[in-house]
Amino acid sequence: MSDDEAIATNPDSEAGPAGCAVALPDGSNLADIEDTPSESRSRRIDDELGMGILLGICAAVGYSGANLALRQLAIPNDPGWAIWVTANKAIPAALAAWFMIIVQWSKGQPGLPPARMIWRLIFVGLVMQYAGNFMFQWSLSLGGLAVTVPICFSMLIIAGAWMSRLVCGEEISTKTMGAIGILIVSVAVLSSGAGSATESMGHDLSLLTTSLAIASAAVSGIAYGATGVVVRRLVTGTLTIPSSLVVLSTTGAVTMTVHALLVDGPTKLFALSEGHWPAIIGAGVMNAAAFFAVAGSLKRIPVTFLNILNASQNAMCAIGGVLLFAEPTTWPLIIGCGLTIFGILLVDRGKPAG
Repeated sequence: MSDDEAIATNPDSEAGPAGCAVALPDGSNLADIEDTPSESRSRRIDDELGMGILLGICAAVGYSGANLALRQLAIPNDPGWAIWVTANKAIPAALAAWFMIIVQWSKGQPGLPPARMIWRLIFVGLVMQYAGNFMFQWSLSLGGLAVTVPICFSMLIIAGAWMSRLVCGEEISTKTMGAIGILIVSVAVLSSGAGSATESMGHDLSLLTTSLAIASAAVSGIAYGATGVVVRRLVTGTLTIPSSLVVLSTTGAVTMTVHALLVDGPTKLFALSEGHWPAIIGAGVMNAAAFFAVAGSLKRIPVTFLNILNASQNAMCAIGGVLLFAEPTTWPLIIGCGLTIFGILLVDRGKPAG
């Protein structure tokens, strides 16, 4: 990222639009260019929105690739393995963030966030890893891509819109509210077909398994929505992208690795990992690229708009699940994905907060 400079907005100030202002490449924000000619100001804003959209699309593609790899790694009824996969997924992002921190140190620039912020970031990182990444991987092992991804991202959009309104003061237009309503309907439709998906993963058809698949995906989406709002507030405040992500990703890599080793031990985990390393590494690398793209996008566009761009993963992962993993093609899947696409097309492009 070439525009990681810190912005002079205090993230500890009162929640509101100023706390999530759009950062510009020169380190300023929109409030700093009120006196510039309107045409020039409009062009700069459009450029930033365009870059935010491009990064959001790149994140969606990266996460789709990572999700396909994670689906290959989904083993039913083995939470210890799900924790191990989650740990390895965080390692490339942590290594990339530490590399960027070291580069900043070599230039005499501050790298890590202030000590008072580290504990808050660790807490956010734990929520993101356990409630977000682990529950997502666990849901994949129960319901596959066809259920997990659409339900996760529909809940992500709903939770993110609500929290971004409370925390960042971002306006939600009538069109976007309509899109959110359509996504809620898509969750209901997709949930009605969750039974077939759980059977395709080798589970007996039961209300408990189906409910767990739906609930795990929903919890994951809510956690992602909440942490996305926090990341936007941080990267448009006093923290740079690397200083925020280094704590979040390192927290995941360390805690999840230790947890997996305590649950299953190294012998079992490394035995299970044989033959899975290409998928594990691929998922981690694509997740890291998408993670940084999301952070860069959150500096430029509203949370709700980015989340809806990312919901394009629904269609990509549904197609991948059917073609690569022989997941069932059901009417709820077709209708639910169609509703999701319609909801994405309906949403407003959005405008910068601040």
